[in-house]
Amino acid sequence: MIRRRHFHGGRRPRASRSRCANRLSVIFVCALLLNASCRHVGRGNHYVGEPEAAEYLTQATHVAYPEVDDPGLPEEVFATEPRRLRNTRPDEVWDLSLAETIHIALMNSRLIRSGGSFMSPGNPLFTNPDGMPTTMDPAIQETGVLYGQRGVEAALSEFDAQFTTSMIVGRSETVQNNRFTSGGLTPGDTLVDETGQFAAGVQKRLATGAQFGVMQTWNYSSNNTARLFPSVYEGALRAEYRHPLLAGGGVDYTRIAGPVSTNIQGVTGVQQGVIICRINNDIALADFELAVHHLLKDVEAAYWRLHFTYRALDVEERLLAETAEVWNVVDGRSQAQGPGGGAAENADARDMCFATEGRLLAARDDMYTAEAELRRLLALPVNDGRIIRPIDEPVSAELLPDWETSLMEALSRRPELRRQKWNIKSLDLQRRAAENLTFPRLDLVGGYQLNGFGDNLLGPTNGGLPGQNLGNAYDGLLEGDHDGWNVGLEFSVPVGRRFALAQVQNLELRLAKAQAILEEQEREVSHEIAATFRGLDRTYLTARNCYNRWITAEDRYQALVNQYQADSRKLTIDAVLRARDAIAQAELQYTQALVDYNTAMLELHFRSGRLLEVNGISMSEGPWNRWAQYQAREKATARTFAKDANYLHTSPEPLTEERAASADDGVSH
Repeated sequence: MIRRRHFHGGRRPRASRSRCANRLSVIFVCALLLNASCRHVGRGNHYVGEPEAAEYLTQATHVAYPEVDDPGLPEEVFATEPRRLRNTRPDEVWDLSLAETIHIALMNSRLIRSGGSFMSPGNPLFTNPDGMPTTMDPAIQETGVLYGQRGVEAALSEFDAQFTTSMIVGRSETVQNNRFTSGGLTPGDTLVDETGQFAAGVQKRLATGAQFGVMQTWNYSSNNTARLFPSVYEGALRAEYRHPLLAGGGVDYTRIAGPVSTNIQGVTGVQQGVIICRINNDIALADFELAVHHLLKDVEAAYWRLHFTYRALDVEERLLAETAEVWNVVDGRSQAQGPGGGAAENADARDMCFATEGRLLAARDDMYTAEAELRRLLALPVNDGRIIRPIDEPVSAELLPDWETSLMEALSRRPELRRQKWNIKSLDLQRRAAENLTFPRLDLVGGYQLNGFGDNLLGPTNGGLPGQNLGNAYDGLLEGDHDGWNVGLEFSVPVGRRFALAQVQNLELRLAKAQAILEEQEREVSHEIAATFRGLDRTYLTARNCYNRWITAEDRYQALVNQYQADSRKLTIDAVLRARDAIAQAELQYTQALVDYNTAMLELHFRSGRLLEVNGISMSEGPWNRWAQYQAREKATARTFAKDANYLHTSPEPLTEERAASADDGVSH
């Protein structure tokens, strides 16, 4: 039986088409597999032309160095070799007072260094460079825009007027596939539509949390149907207003948390308001002041350490010169006595010379180290041909501070406590704003609009039907004959209010924790002041004791010298040399005790928060630019015309004692 294949309309049967598609699929898959196998073995690739020289990668990842604009340090900073024991040479002496040293440190410290981080594996300059304190930190906080780190300008930007506009035009041609058509078209005709949309609007947020906006819209349509106007403009000028009445409403909430979301079902945080951002700026200033305190403490401590190393070097040099002189005398006497004469005394004198020389080398190395440490804190080159020498003498007068005065100054001046108090103030304000969000969301909404219609946007006014002005769309809009309005309330409340209540509870716990930390900080400060008082007594009494021992050592040495000169057979030269060495050690102990006493006074000033005041340093904000000064004058002038609102809360409560005192005096802020 022979089956005939029939072809309908030049098309193959469906089964035949499926078999052909399957064959093509199999051929395509085989081609892909063949191509992949050729690529895997690296054969069958042919190129046109000759190959050029190229670099071949032998590893997937390698160390790369970025191309950046790095001006670096000038060459003269590293040009001079550092000082060390094998590189001693006469350098120009740079006499520096403590006041000049602190001035240089403040002038050169864009980045505030720490004395204890040098040569440490965890040096934050390398392990955490972004966390290093700098003079730019307050400005960085002031201009911050990230969430949780916003500055005042970023917070005020929420109240900037937002202008938006759009213009979209289009054209569409469609065939009418319908036996029954309208508008003068017949089946199979082409419907041509031309459209255009234009919109422009301005929206502004108010300090009360409300939002006001004005919008202008025009819609253009044109087609080839039988209409009154083949092309027409329809538009509206609309004003809208939304005001939160419960959650998110009010000046206090807006100042603390920023404007509430326009979405009635949206939930917002409470960390973005102008007041919170201003407090963050004050916290950044407290951190910067604390870094300056630490810098001054490290610089002054390094200054007194360098002073001690100079005194130690001077003492060892004098001792070595005197010991060498004695050795020369003993050596000449032993040579005059012949072989074996005075050998023991010669060896004692020689041993003392070598021991003193070893201490002298250590003292010179300590001086180089202390000078380099001070240079590092002052941001000076490693070696510029000058060697720093302190010229101020440590204070030896007794300091008797008052306990209550020192404690009260510490509790009121310490930047750490001021920072924590600002943190407590911020958390308390955030808690108040979070309590506002526990209320339901109830917004008053309203709007009013003027509608416009016309054949032309700005054309003749006599178009349309007789007696009707339908030619100029703008003219009809501004006449105000066709208007519309709406007013109402929008209400929303999450069942259970879990987020809002959790936010309040979280802020209450954080506030309680911050208050507990403040109490513990104040207790810790009292213990620190007590420790500095004990340190003052200990170091002063130790310095006085060391001074008495120094005088006693000199008297003992003089007595031994007189006894040796009277009868050298009853007393060896070693006892005399040991007595002279005891004088040097007593002098060094007294100098070290005096330096410790000045360091204890430095510690008292640091722990009581008076270090800046003692050194004559004050912190203040720089002058405003001209535009900021102009705005301040304009706003101050505008406030002079303001009238008191007896039933409205128009001014925020004072955040600082200075502002509270000024408000009591009638000064406007």
